[in-house]
Amino acid sequence: MNKAWLLDNADVPIRNILDSSAANNKQLLQNSEVSAWLSRIAERSSADRIGDIHGSHDYRMENILGKCWLLGLSKDIPVFAEKMQFIIDYLNRHIQKAPPDDLSFGKIYHYRDCEKVLGCFLPFLGYHNDPAVLHIARERIDILYSFTQNKRYDIYADSTSMKGVKKEWKHYIIDSALYRNGHIALPDMHDFILFAGMLPFLTAEEREKVERITEWLFAEEYKHIIPRYGYFYVPGGTYNTKAVIFKLHLLDFRDMAFDKGDLVPLVFTVFILSHFKAVRESAWFSMALSYLNQYRNENGRYIFPAHLITEKPNRYVVLGGHMNVGENKRGRYYNEIISTYWMEQIHCNMTSSNRQKNAGHEE
Repeated sequence: MNKAWLLDNADVPIRNILDSSAANNKQLLQNSEVSAWLSRIAERSSADRIGDIHGSHDYRMENILGKCWLLGLSKDIPVFAEKMQFIIDYLNRHIQKAPPDDLSFGKIYHYRDCEKVLGCFLPFLGYHNDPAVLHIARERIDILYSFTQNKRYDIYADSTSMKGVKKEWKHYIIDSALYRNGHIALPDMHDFILFAGMLPFLTAEEREKVERITEWLFAEEYKHIIPRYGYFYVPGGTYNTKAVIFKLHLLDFRDMAFDKGDLVPLVFTVFILSHFKAVRESAWFSMALSYLNQYRNENGRYIFPAHLITEKPNRYVVLGGHMNVGENKRGRYYNEIISTYWMEQIHCNMTSSNRQKNAGHEE
């Protein structure tokens, strides 16, 4: 019912995503939001420049790729595939390059920014079978599975002998064993985006590993890890302590002790995590859905408050800052269309048969 209403009322991007058999790529490329974000890829492509990858600015590659995915662009659209080729070429060269021998932030970024962050949206963009994407996904699965199966949550080190660490950070220095080889063994949103996109194309064993990784998020001990995970300590550079990643912010719906700012990532987080069976079966997921369902109207559609469907410049896609999907923000039904669309996508993920059918994958 909601899908039919969206097909009747939404603009081209949402209609294309919901009904790929009737997709009109020419009209899609004429959508103002699609055109704006595609131009950013075109600019980088013409200069053959990966540029800044991680960050909240709209010129950062992670926001560009993330927004292109949310708007329904993919390698099946020739003009997009042409502009994307320099990224695919870069990744396939990069995985052949060895990082510095000694631990440094450059070595951490070699794997984190230049591989995982750059590659995490590519499965959703149609590049799930690219050799570099497969390499990055399988590597992250193995690293995170090895860590999470130990059920370890005491991730901090004794910083007594560490020089130059701010006093307020001393209790939150991450154990270097969790990143000594440059690979960060802690899962973040970029990992789960990567896994969500790859899930239909993984082996049964790989999918099972991903499900076990997601379970690590729902232990009581996870709540005691600070939002930024902590601080990485690498002495010898211009700075020796830095926050690099942030954990998934899973709101505590039992005490409801959160504000509007805490709620901004909620819909995006629920959407990504709804790809995973282990999450869908969790108490947290049920509570999150109950919270969102309070905004369901008498027609069975949804109208979220603005902070749940944020669309603002220079916000992280991965933190729910770019939730519009090609709609006119001044349109009469804007809020209802965007809210209902995201819930439709979440409910689609909750239906296993639909998810497998859409992915073209059979068990």
